Amino acid sequence: METHIQYIIRDPILRVEKAFTTDFPIDHVNGVEGIRMQNIHWEKRQVIVEEIVDPRSWKLDVHGFCFLRAETRLDPEKAYKQKDEVKDAFWHEIEAILHHHFPQYSRIEAFDFTLRKRDPEYPVKNRGYNPEYENPSGGAHADFSQQGGPLVLQHCFQGQDKFWEGKDFDMINVWRPLRGPTDDWPLAMCDYTSISTNDDLVLNDAIKRDLVVECSLMHHSDTHRWHYLKDHDVDTLLVFRNSDSLGKRARGFHAAVCNPNTTGPPRESVEVRLVAFY
Repeated sequence: METHIQYIIRDPILRVEKAFTTDFPIDHVNGVEGIRMQNIHWEKRQVIVEEIVDPRSWKLDVHGFCFLRAETRLDPEKAYKQKDEVKDAFWHEIEAILHHHFPQYSRIEAFDFTLRKRDPEYPVKNRGYNPEYENPSGGAHADFSQQGGPLVLQHCFQGQDKFWEGKDFDMINVWRPLRGPTDDWPLAMCDYTSISTNDDLVLNDAIKRDLVVECSLMHHSDTHRWHYLKDHDVDTLLVFRNSDSLGKRARGFHAAVCNPNTTGPPRESVEVRLVAFY
């Protein structure tokens, strides 16, 4: 599939300023000269995203992502209307599935439940923050960096620092369509073995309404190899590692991509973020 991915431009300003982004308007901030919502600039780069033929051939510790076949029960309508009521049950399902497939983890705790529903006009019009659901994310990134993981844990598990300080853990995402199968704006994964961690990655402060999270963004490289699963169905879970406490393991850099051949309705998806302790 020939499409495009948003990358961070190799801007000289990033040599003297740390990259940062915000996800809320700053129009109300008056009297502050030069205030910016971000100091990074995105560029569209044409890429080939290869269709995954055998999902079983992808390994979390090699490529940064893998696929699991598992049935999960989540009513799409209740997910939107009764989010707080259904997320705990879905969290428990995902935790149990991960424990079964990754017995090396001694403890797994979910902390985030995100719904995405593509606006029919996205990305021409991006309506910004929506508390009920989000649009796909088209920039190449990993949700957390090595330092960003503990920041999120401090926010989500307040007063429980002693449970993770000094421990080895992974920050994991589990993603699947909310309704499927779907091939609209699929989530593309970059094979970690094709990434230069020294040259291709940028640490970014993602400034949100209630916390600051450090994530990792990507510069373009012709060496990157992108892949997607065609007609992704609800019983196929995409599992990827955003970061780990040691900064040594494969990570799943990802981006939603426009499929020029899609015939289905706008994509809806659900993702769970978890911390998995060794």
